[in-house]
Amino acid sequence: MKEYQHLIGKIVVAVAIIVAAIIIAQAIGGAGESIRSGLWQLGDALHLAN
Repeated sequence: MKEYQHLIGKIVVAVAIIVAAIIIAQAIGGAGESIRSGLWQLGDALHLAN
């Protein structure tokens, strides 16, 4: 395999890792938002119960 083909392969893998990291970060952010919303609703429910 030629040197430039090896380099292109490494670049493709690096880009795929970066894209996967961005997707995972967005998923974690969305999950955090859902958890925060759920905690606010729980807090409101507990506040109204007292």
